[in-house]
Amino acid sequence: MNKRNYLATIVYDAHGADGSADEMIPKLSEIIRQVEGEVTKVDNQGSHDFIYPQSKDRTSGTFLQFEIESDPELPTRLKEKLKLEKKVDRILIERK
Repeated sequence: MNKRNYLATIVYDAHGADGSADEMIPKLSEIIRQVEGEVTKVDNQGSHDFIYPQSKDRTSGTFLQFEIESDPELPTRLKEKLKLEKKVDRILIERK
């Protein structure tokens, strides 16, 4: 099967969360493995303010970037799985 490279940017909402973004990286990496993706690189880009906040309570988030190698169905499976995570605010998956 054809392997493709993806760049997934996941915005983590740290407000009211028990742990830091660095503690969230292994959990998100495990979710990516569950949907048959292979994480090749992780980059914690830190906290940034949103240009267009969705609410007054959430004006910023922590951006985590994952380089992933997997089949063409990964974006669909990963988005469905991450919708269930309460701490994940936004997801952007693009092909490299």
